[in-house]
Amino acid sequence: MRFWVFESKKYLANPKNIICLSLLVFIIFGLFGFNQIVLKPKLAIHETEMVNLNLQESQRSVEELERMAQISPNDEEVNTQLGYAKEIYNIRLEQKSALDKGDFSLYSDLENNLNKFQLSQIEDKDSKEYKEVMKRIDYHQSIKSVNGVPSIIINDTTDTSFVIGRTIVSWLSSTTFLVLFTILLADNLSSEIESSQIRLYHFLGRGKVSHLITKLIVPVFWTFLATIMSFGVLYLVKGVMDGFGTWQYPYLTEDKTIVPIWSITLKSVLLFLSSLFFITSLGQLLSLVFKKSLVTIGMIVVSLTGFATIAQEEWFQSMKKFFPFEYMGYDQILNDSAVLPDNVFLIGMTYLLTLSIIFFIISNYLYKNYFIRKVGKA
Repeated sequence: MRFWVFESKKYLANPKNIICLSLLVFIIFGLFGFNQIVLKPKLAIHETEMVNLNLQESQRSVEELERMAQISPNDEEVNTQLGYAKEIYNIRLEQKSALDKGDFSLYSDLENNLNKFQLSQIEDKDSKEYKEVMKRIDYHQSIKSVNGVPSIIINDTTDTSFVIGRTIVSWLSSTTFLVLFTILLADNLSSEIESSQIRLYHFLGRGKVSHLITKLIVPVFWTFLATIMSFGVLYLVKGVMDGFGTWQYPYLTEDKTIVPIWSITLKSVLLFLSSLFFITSLGQLLSLVFKKSLVTIGMIVVSLTGFATIAQEEWFQSMKKFFPFEYMGYDQILNDSAVLPDNVFLIGMTYLLTLSIIFFIISNYLYKNYFIRKVGKA
């Protein structure tokens, strides 16, 4: 416990760590405020424009079919299509009226009626189109069942629990955040090797595995705490202002599975914690091999950014699952579900933690040898 307190004080006294932790908190609060104050209104305007555009297209379709019906009044197919087009137009007209009044609940109900009407027109029950429309209907019913706040588009609502949960899932998968976490975590050991402070551990019992474990856990603990507390404060502030909503709010994944937002948020946090251990243990290993902070941080950052770049290439898609960087964000897993195996969350966590243990075992061997060679001769 005494060594834990010592390491924590030393970690938090490091100007680089204080600056990076402050920057992390500032980015989280700043980006969230920017999204809510600047981007959200712009998105609302875009959504309104799309509603108006859909209404105009429906109106043109009705007018075109009416002209065709006048030319061929006995054409049953044209008359059927005209009735179909008028039904859609009337629904979209009501949606426009609901949106003008700010009644998103009514708008959502009308959109669901439109989906049901479209579903009735699809003959092939096994078609992709039928299944997609059916999922939209199921998603609407899921929102209703938890008394959630509806919205114009799927996976977008003012419900605080959903907003914070979705933000956590998205941001903790961001390469930018992973790079910042690397700067906070990876050089905790190499900086002491460079400054020769590591020689002080000789007096505490040279090369003890408990020392290395503490140096692994301390940076992970403070980085994890600062991140989760920042999101917690955002949740409290937005909840007090707009209501806390429900953590049961449904989320529609890329593979058309409906899950509660708490589920993917929890998985994202657990995977985030696993990623922190992976980065830190890898940083310890590289520190003991190269003994330079810039080299240690640089190699991990280059690996992260390089993977993020090459992961966009079509030829690389089938190879993604073999790289640990693929599993360092749950949002990334959700987006790449088509090329990843089943039970990918458990596989990802197991992969990252297993590599972390392997890195630590190798680091512990190098750490003991370092004291035997260096400190033991002092």
